[in-house]
Amino acid sequence: MKKLVLTLALAVAALPAMAYGSSNIKVSLWDRIAAAAPNNNIDEINGLDIGIGSTAEHVSGVQLDFIYANTKNDFIGVQGAWILAVTPEFKGWQSALLSMSDQFIGLQSGFVNYNKYNFTGVQWGLVNITDSFKGAQLGFVNYAKSVNGLQFGFVNYTENIYGLQVGLLNIARNGWLPAMVIVNGRF
Repeated sequence: MKKLVLTLALAVAALPAMAYGSSNIKVSLWDRIAAAAPNNNIDEINGLDIGIGSTAEHVSGVQLDFIYANTKNDFIGVQGAWILAVTPEFKGWQSALLSMSDQFIGLQSGFVNYNKYNFTGVQWGLVNITDSFKGAQLGFVNYAKSVNGLQFGFVNYTENIYGLQVGLLNIARNGWLPAMVIVNGRF
């Protein structure tokens, strides 16, 4: 219930921004079966995109979908879906059971969070996976090839760390020791 209230509050907060400029609201039934007002452009969303499952080229605003939310290029704002949220280049907050991106700046939350390349911000979920990471990973299992910041979880793994790992098992190939219990890191 709290997530629903927060999601609705974010959607309402985006409405004043849509009153200016070339903004639109898109309603999607499934993928590209959608309608947008006032200009019927379902690919360039500057405002609100809601539906069951949605795909767009660019989104700047809020994209909330029941099953999946997919943006093919860049996203700025809040993206949420019950099962899957996917965006190559993301700035903002992404939330779903499976949250995926290539380049990320902001907060990524979900059951599994996956980022392919560079991540700056916070990954918060059961499993967090990324390549190059700056910020904080908070989860049961955290994996990053390179960490600049904090990994906090039961199992933390990185090949290269500049920062701190806190958890039951901490593996950092260049850490104080390759594997440690409770704390590992390098400054």
